[in-house]
Amino acid sequence: MSDPFSRLFVEHPKEVGESYFEHAAAASRYGWRLTKAALAAYVHALIPGLCKTAASDCVKEMAAELNGRVLTAREERMRRAGVWDPGL
Repeated sequence: MSDPFSRLFVEHPKEVGESYFEHAAAASRYGWRLTKAALAAYVHALIPGLCKTAASDCVKEMAAELNGRVLTAREERMRRAGVWDPGL
């Protein structure tokens, strides 16, 4: 069993192949992108002719990127558990 510090600050970044600071930077970039998408959605709510697809385009793009990160994390967890077989 891991200690709370490792569980909170080390394990997850390692799952996606990043250091704590690399992970913090990546997560911050996603946060800013989501903030911009939210602002575009509010602008669109007020003026429907503006920002017609900006928010949904951003979300779709991020979903594709995050899916790749999820697969990387899953493979790393399986590798650490000893059940990962690169031949599968």
